[in-house]
Amino acid sequence: MHPIFLALALLALFGVHLARVPARGGLAGVSAAFLTGLVATALLLRLALGGLGVGRTTDFDRVVNAAVAAAQDEDTPLILFAGASYSRNAIDDARLTRQLKARGHPHRVINLSLEAASMMERAAHLEQFMDRSGRVPDIVFIEVARDFDLRVAQFFGNSKFSVRGIEQFGPKVSFWTARGLLGGACQGMTGCVKDGAFLAAHSGLNLLNVGLAARGERAEAAGRLDGYDPQTEPREEIDLMDRAIGLSARPEARERSAPDWARAYRLAWRTRLEERGVRTVGYYFPPVIDPARRAYVSGLCDAELDGSACFAPQDAALLRALDAEVWFDAAHLLDPGAAVYTSWLAARLAESGLLSPGPAGQDGGTGPP
Repeated sequence: MHPIFLALALLALFGVHLARVPARGGLAGVSAAFLTGLVATALLLRLALGGLGVGRTTDFDRVVNAAVAAAQDEDTPLILFAGASYSRNAIDDARLTRQLKARGHPHRVINLSLEAASMMERAAHLEQFMDRSGRVPDIVFIEVARDFDLRVAQFFGNSKFSVRGIEQFGPKVSFWTARGLLGGACQGMTGCVKDGAFLAAHSGLNLLNVGLAARGERAEAAGRLDGYDPQTEPREEIDLMDRAIGLSARPEARERSAPDWARAYRLAWRTRLEERGVRTVGYYFPPVIDPARRAYVSGLCDAELDGSACFAPQDAALLRALDAEVWFDAAHLLDPGAAVYTSWLAARLAESGLLSPGPAGQDGGTGPP
């Protein structure tokens, strides 16, 4: 028998011992004994496996493993992009690293992105990266997206009741998700009720360690997965006229600040990163065809995030270059489109002053309008 499962069996027996029902306990006694044994066993299980570094490993652990390996290759300043699928299909970190070096900047770029990743999930795995690699990025760019700000439980639209879903909804993520739901960051009353029910279910499964023993392993043993996922074939046909109109439109940004929960979380995350030694925290959003999504980020760059490095994809030359067969779907780029965006990012970074140490790099600036 595996030593871990032997230890778990002993813990279960101990939990049963704690939960012995009095001879005449009645329904109240039986319920209290059951709950006591359940809580005690769950707590002991979490402590035992946590002490061994065992958890529910997910694709994000594999992305972190690849990032840790990349960070060990050379002792150079790190630029880390923390995003969801927009970034996973748009930022070729190896290509961006080469282009920055060609411009005389020694920085190593790391794309720490995964589809449907909320800010809270990204923050947790960025902490994991720093802890395991022993490296603190010089610059961290945080992806800002309207759909994630306006629906705090966006993850439930993609992979609810997955191992990754159960793993992430611990106390901190559950708290921030509940705060967002109470503030209306969901899709109408029906959507709020559904997301609230999913939150309660996922938090309960996490609290009770469901799947932890069966699927648990050390994160380092989970394998590697690159943060950049190049796509070579489109998954949907895009109308040429819709693409041209969407990329040429420049609507006025209506939103000047995000919902309360998103503003508060971004501020808390930024503060945490600066406390850990990150020199500059910036924000960005990769190109999409929908002009309203681009305008949302542009409005935040001009108001809420004013004074921070903030790259909204509203540059006319960039969008003209993307009016081609470079789209995986209307919101994600194929590899040729990622090459265009990566080159644009390299130029913006080189021009921004962020890559030079000292006050200029510290203060940063906003990206092009």
